Amino acid sequence: MDRQTADQSLAGLGAAHDRIAAAIFAIDSHPGLAFLRSGGLSGRTAERAQTLSPEVDLLWAHFNALSDMLERARAIRGQRRLDSEDWEALRLLLTEPVLALDRTGLPVEQASAAATAVVRIGELATGLEQRCGAMAGHLSEVDASWSAVAGRFAPLTGAFDAASAQAAELGATELVGALGQRLDRARSEDLRDPLAAAPGGQLRPAAQARLRELGAELDAVRQRLASLVALRDGYPQRLAGLRGLIDEVATAESGVRDAYARATEKIAQPALPPPPADAAILRTRLPDPHRPVRTGQWARMVDELAVLESSAREALARAAQLRSAADGLMDRRDELRGRLDAYRAKAARTGFGEDTGLSARYQRAHDLLFTAPCDLRQATQAVYAFQQALAELIAATKESTS
Repeated sequence: MDRQTADQSLAGLGAAHDRIAAAIFAIDSHPGLAFLRSGGLSGRTAERAQTLSPEVDLLWAHFNALSDMLERARAIRGQRRLDSEDWEALRLLLTEPVLALDRTGLPVEQASAAATAVVRIGELATGLEQRCGAMAGHLSEVDASWSAVAGRFAPLTGAFDAASAQAAELGATELVGALGQRLDRARSEDLRDPLAAAPGGQLRPAAQARLRELGAELDAVRQRLASLVALRDGYPQRLAGLRGLIDEVATAESGVRDAYARATEKIAQPALPPPPADAAILRTRLPDPHRPVRTGQWARMVDELAVLESSAREALARAAQLRSAADGLMDRRDELRGRLDAYRAKAARTGFGEDTGLSARYQRAHDLLFTAPCDLRQATQAVYAFQQALAELIAATKESTS
């Protein structure tokens, strides 16, 4: 080997060594490798870790062997005077297979019985560069998948933590317990095997669907917590509004009793249901204004108030229905009076105002309608009888003149 060939070979190997050093140190500090070494992996990601971790160790072993052989070659070439033995040793290092490897690829003594292959330093350097590039690609894929999963879970986890803290403050931890377990389970499953959850850095549809479901459930919890905060912050006003609503019920029930009294006085056997007395019961269910501040059970309080408000509105609607039923009896009597007057006027117009039979029927209907209490059933029949009698007289007249 001449000087020029040796120097060119050493220069090429030195440049390759520097590139490999940079690549292998980048691999060693790669976040993808740190994740694979963190443990607790499963599925495809665990398989990838089992494959890549030994390969990293092998890369380092080959790099160290390359460094040693290059250092030895440089040491020989750096001597002031090289004899023929030095040149031969340099030639062997730079051109001949000198690195023995066992069946796992680890360097061993060349004379060792474990040696199964011997490679040249140039072949070692070329192979190392290629393998470092492939390793970097695999680790980048792992990192991309992990980042995609972690990036989607991070805001969800942050929002859940905030909701959990708020729930604890409001004494409503039961709102977040089950969601927290589902979120932890989903995050653990996907982060333990990000290569399956997000191959190529793209979340699979199943993972996206699960995240959407968790997000929707978290939104529902946050809305529930917002209602608790609104109750806590506006509790005096909410309670005052509820008292006002119950006062409306009491006023409506008073109107029902008045309508009942009129109907009972003026209508015989009105058959009305018992008058309502819900306002008094609702007032007994009004909460102590200091209780939620004392216990912090805002979740229970918001449910109690919602039920109480619903009950009050139902009582208000029922009072309106009962009053309408009582007033309806009076309206029915007045309607019959109006119809009777209209039929009487019609009898006069058609010349039957003095008819004895018709007058008797009118008088009976009139007496029933203007006697208190009024028997609506009999009065209705009497008005109908007067109407029918008038209709028959008018029909008979038309037949006799035709």
